[in-house]
Parts: sequence; C-alpha cells; structure tokens
Amino acid sequence: MKKFNLLLFTGTLILLNCCSYPHFYYSPNVQHVPLFDERDVFSGSIAGSVGVVNNCVELQAGYSLPGHVALSTNFMTGGNNHETESYRDFSKLSYFEGSLGFYTSFSETGIFEIYGGYGQGSQHHSFTFSEFSTWYLWDREPDGTADISFSKIFIQPDIGIRSGWVEAAFSCRLSRLNFKEINIYNTVYHLDELNKLKQNSSPWLLEPALTFRGGSESIKGQVQLGFDARLANPDLEMMFETFRLSLGVHFYLSGK
Repeated sequence: MKKFNLLLFTGTLILLNCCSYPHFYYSPNVQHVPLFDERDVFSGSIAGSVGVVNNCVELQAGYSLPGHVALSTNFMTGGNNHETESYRDFSKLSYFEGSLGFYTSFSETGIFEIYGGYGQGSQHHSFTFSEFSTWYLWDREPDGTADISFSKIFIQPDIGIRSGWVEAAFSCRLSRLNFKEINIYNTVYHLDELNKLKQNSSPWLLEPALTFRGGSESIKGQVQLGFDARLANPDLEMMFETFRLSLGVHFYLSGK
C-alpha cells in the first residue's frame, strides 16, 4: 500500500510538471558576508546563483568605516525562460538591498558581524498551461501574466574565520517579506497560487547560509549554500525556492 501511494504521488508530480512550468515567487539572494576586521576595506563579489527554477547573476559590495561600522549593498537579477516560437513562458526578477552593520574581530582569526537592512524587488511572469489534445500530444496554451512587487526587511548576524588563503562563515537572516502589489492578468491555472500569495503577503523567513572562500589575500573564489525556511504560512510551501547554490569571485581590497 505504501509503495502504491508513493508511485501515485510521484506520478501526480510528473503530470503536474507536464501541465505547467513551475514559477517561484521568492528566491533567496546571496548573503554578503564580508568578514571585515579593519577599517577602510572594500569587499565585493560577483556570483552566479542557481535554484530549482530561477538562475541569477548577483553583485555585492561593502565598505568598512571607522568605529566598527560597515555598509553593504546587494543586487540580483535573473529568472527562467521556457520561451519558444509557439509560446511565451518565462519569469524575470530583480532585487536590490542596502544594509548598515557592525563588525568586530576576536581571538586571532574570528570575526563577528551583524547587519540590518531593507530591500525592494519586482517580478514579471508569463504563464502557459498544457492540455491533452491526443493520447500522446500536449498542446501548450497561454495562461496570462502577473506583475509582482515586494519589499524585505532583515537582520543578518554572521560569524566566521579568516586565516590566510581560507575563509569560512555561517550567517542566518531573519527576514520579513511584504508583497505590496500582485497584479494578475487573464490567468486561470495559476490563479489559486497567486491568490494564496495575496492572502499570505507578509511571511517571516529564516535564511541560514554557509560561505566558503579560498585564494589569495585580495581575490578568492567563493561558494555559498543558502536555505529558506518559512516560520509560518504553510500555503506558500511550493511557491518559494528553499535552496540556492552560488559560485563566484570575492574581492577584499584594503586602503592600507
């Protein structure tokens, strides 16, 4: 019986994926973890990030000021594209945030930072849906569009080590989203999920991330694993990306 239920569940997922390409309405961005240990330092990175659906390019920049104060900015842009000559199915997203933080070092290699920030993003989705026209053929039809704008406030503590050519850090964001506008145009098959997003428009998220770097003192390769866990709003479970992997290059340039 359990095997039958598992096969039925798997088959249902396959059919649903055939009927409609998935669209996610939130993707965690790369967390900027500069690991400042002195003033007058520029930290930046260029990365590509991938998830289950959305692929993005991301840029981070930060600067350490006197008094253990730091500034940081993040930008993300991307989405997914299944567009062909016959139909248009895609999503485009962009997001920008800025934050103010505090940094300090301890022992010989340990660093602690905490940032608080605010961001804004926008999305455009074009949907399609498929129906059986014969026993072997799927016909894909337009299913409207949606324009979404949202904001995010967050607090992000992180702790890490910098030791020669190696750096590693753990960060964990507490974020609150606010989907300010969800404009829906002529969609039928995606209407239920978009209405659920309207009804649960201000979810709280816990977003842990692991960051690893290696290279020279000023330029290192960077890998970050990011996760997203909703603290409530179970109706959004299949609408947010819960894991993202990013690969990029990190710069650490001291004014000294």
